[in-house]
Amino acid sequence: MWKKPIFVLVIMCLLTPGLGHGQDAKKALAGVTKAMGDVKSLQYTASGTLWQLGQSAYPGAPWPRFNIKSQTRAINYDTASMRDEVVRTQGENPPRGGGIQPIIGEQRQILLVSGTYAWNQAGENAVPAPAAAADRLQQLWLTPHGVMKAAIAHNATVQAQTEGGKKMTAISFAVPGQLKVKALVNENNLIEKVEAWSPNPVLGDMLTETTYTDYKDFGGVQFPTKIMQKQGGFPTLELTVSEVKPNESVDIQVPDNVPQASVQVKTDKVADGVWYLTGGTHHSVLVEMKDHLVVIEGPQDDARATAVIAEVKKTVPNKPIKYLIFPSDSIT
Repeated sequence: MWKKPIFVLVIMCLLTPGLGHGQDAKKALAGVTKAMGDVKSLQYTASGTLWQLGQSAYPGAPWPRFNIKSQTRAINYDTASMRDEVVRTQGENPPRGGGIQPIIGEQRQILLVSGTYAWNQAGENAVPAPAAAADRLQQLWLTPHGVMKAAIAHNATVQAQTEGGKKMTAISFAVPGQLKVKALVNENNLIEKVEAWSPNPVLGDMLTETTYTDYKDFGGVQFPTKIMQKQGGFPTLELTVSEVKPNESVDIQVPDNVPQASVQVKTDKVADGVWYLTGGTHHSVLVEMKDHLVVIEGPQDDARATAVIAEVKKTVPNKPIKYLIFPSDSIT
């Protein structure tokens, strides 16, 4: 006699929309946005520790560490632009690995991105940094308010989840070809953790884990005062936020020389059958063998790799590239 009620219950479960669909998802996303405070722009100041991704001294070692004396990040979500002004000092003595060290005294960096363009500010000069655009945009959209804007724009799904014994709401979405994201929301409708998978030229599909804690109210906007991030399995960021200014005027204009910049490869012959390929921040060596070519230190982004291959073919047009050699610190 239980068959009919059970059958009806199964049909009802199948026909009832899940939490991650339609109006339920929209309502949940709107609730989180309201709780955190909707903003068009944001500026925050922090200090802490930075570990330089991909620059460890040997395979399997943590990324090299630096002290962040101050970091001021200004974001305009409407224009997808961001400006980081960082003052950092040496964190390890003796220095280990890369990341432009050792640092004597203080080093000031100004790093910018707007849409698909990225550049560094050196005095009055803008230095194009095309390989950095994807990484900087990722950091923009992985901020708590950025995650919600990206989630709404990419039709996120929402479902209940238990994390560390706590009941959470998981917001999931994908940006095709760029990011796959899951954000965990606590009972106060605040973003507590963000897991993002993105392509990395060395590590492959790389997981970036960002944890946000100790939220405080800044002019009606909730923002975390503790930020911790791991990339590729090792810590990359630990910040204590001291000041937040919501809806500050953030106007970041792309300098004229940045869109016009193209990847340049300069070839210098250093010996018979050996060439040094420069022209950017990443250098390679071409070695000519009897019936093939060897490239040492392969470029780490598609644009640079394409330009180097073209230059190799131009330099030695009748032989194929048969081997590509990566030094050990390029595959950590």
